[in-house]
Amino acid sequence: MNNKPLNINYLAVIVTGLVAFVLSLMWYSPILFGKIWMEYRNASAQTSPGWTMFFAPLRELIVSYVLALLITRLKLTDWQSAAKLIFLLWLAFHAVGMAGAIIWDNMPWRLGAVHAGDWLMKMLFMAIVLSIWHNNKSLSITKVEQ
Repeated sequence: MNNKPLNINYLAVIVTGLVAFVLSLMWYSPILFGKIWMEYRNASAQTSPGWTMFFAPLRELIVSYVLALLITRLKLTDWQSAAKLIFLLWLAFHAVGMAGAIIWDNMPWRLGAVHAGDWLMKMLFMAIVLSIWHNNKSLSITKVEQ
C-alpha cells in the first residue's frame, strides 16, 4: 500500500458534509419532499428525540470523508469523473438497498424514492465539491513545485 500522504483537505470534508446535511434538511422540508415523507413514514416528526439531530450530521461527515478518500486515492482529475463514480456507488449500494426495502419490507415506493433521491443529491453534491476543491489544491501545489 502507498504510504504517501493523501492530501485530504479536512476543512473541505467538514464543510461539504455539513452543507450536505443542510441540503438534506431542505430535501425533507414541506417545500420539496416533506409532505411525501410525512405521509408514508408511519410516524410523526415529533417522535424523534432531540439528541438525534446532534448525531445526524455524522452520516454526511463520514460519507464526505470517504468520498474525499476515494477522490484522492483514485486520482480523479475532474468533477465529471467523481460524479460518475458516485452515481455508480449510489446505484450499487443505496438504490439497491432501497429497492430491497421496497420489495421485502413493504416500504412505500414513494418513500424509498425520496430517501434514495436524498442520498443521490447529497453524494453528487459532495463528490463534485470535493473533487473541485481537491483538484484546485492539487493545481496550486503543482504550480508551486514548478
